[in-house]
Amino acid sequence: MRPGDTLSEIAAQSGLAVEQLAWMNGLAPNHRLLAGTALKLPSGAELASEASPAPTYITEAPPHPTSELVDAAFVQQVAREHGVPPSLAAAVADQESGFNNAMVSPSNARGVMQILPDTWEFIQSSLANQPLQVASASDNVHAGVLYLSQLIADTRGDEVAATAAYYPGAVLGQGPRRAARHASLCGQRDWR
Repeated sequence: MRPGDTLSEIAAQSGLAVEQLAWMNGLAPNHRLLAGTALKLPSGAELASEASPAPTYITEAPPHPTSELVDAAFVQQVAREHGVPPSLAAAVADQESGFNNAMVSPSNARGVMQILPDTWEFIQSSLANQPLQVASASDNVHAGVLYLSQLIADTRGDEVAATAAYYPGAVLGQGPRRAARHASLCGQRDWR
């Protein structure tokens, strides 16, 4: 992303619907973009004619990555406290970051549980019953487990569908139900 770029311009240049491009990157279609953010495009999509600068990771948005580490036992303990299968939560943390809170993905997901900034805001406003500290690996795990718990509830206990829905984050800015529904529409898993 360069200063002044918009999601709709990039979608049009790439032959995509704005909603599709937003979903692929865990963003709301009207989300304000930060210069330097790397966006994912599907294979075969046309790139903009002008070369963009090399992507950089934007660390100004919460959750802020830190060098703090946690282990599988800690993630499993938090999962048990929130009624989430401990092995599932630990597997997500291991796959997403290797338990490394300093991890920042190309799509700007951050921390142990790789939480997108919009998803972090959703968790803070809708799921957490107390303020979570954005620089804390422990609170990143709590946030990710709370989100995973909500997705499991929204998918009526279907852990596979909940895990599939975890990846897109708060799809289109509409929370976990929209993410789970979108995962279903994409054929990731059908649940009733």
